[in-house]
Amino acid sequence: QGVKPDFPDLPGRELASEITIEPRPGNGLRGQSAAQCQHVHSVATTRIDGALGNVGAVDLYRIREILALLLDIDP
Repeated sequence: QGVKPDFPDLPGRELASEITIEPRPGNGLRGQSAAQCQHVHSVATTRIDGALGNVGAVDLYRIREILALLLDIDP
């Protein structure tokens, strides 16, 4: 189940490679977030200041499934 962003000029467009992550008690998020699985990047660990939250087991499973599909690897 992917995000269905609002593209006024492209009605009905869906990005199934993005996962919406809602703020919930315990995940530490202050607002709605999205895992953009189609944008895989490497980042130096020195550029990471710390965690903003935790996606949780269900969202992490969904992210792994989409990445496996996009990268053509076993989940």
